[in-house]
Amino acid sequence: MTPGPSTNLPINDIEETLAHFDTIFDAPINVPQAVVDSLYAFFVARTENEETALALVHTVIVTAVGSRVNPMLILDQFKAASSGFKLDAQLATFLNTTRSNTSILGIKNVPQVNNHISRTILS
Repeated sequence: MTPGPSTNLPINDIEETLAHFDTIFDAPINVPQAVVDSLYAFFVARTENEETALALVHTVIVTAVGSRVNPMLILDQFKAASSGFKLDAQLATFLNTTRSNTSILGIKNVPQVNNHISRTILS
């Protein structure tokens, strides 16, 4: 007999316990196909890359469901802000709402240099 942890609880099947914890976060998310199509169309138009658009759709849906927010409300916010902001800044801000302060995402800020100034510097 191999020594095990001392406990007053009955020893259950270890395989059942492992199977439970292996699938604990794999709960299916049910979202209407129209929502997925709307998000996909928006992100494909902005990124011009199908794989990137699918990854962004997945991220928005998982984050929205985890936050108990309608994904269409998030899409409406992206559409409303897309006139003044770039998509990368919007996504970084959106994704930072669910991240801890030790791992906040940032964006690359490249200032636009006036043509006359850059020509003077380079000559």
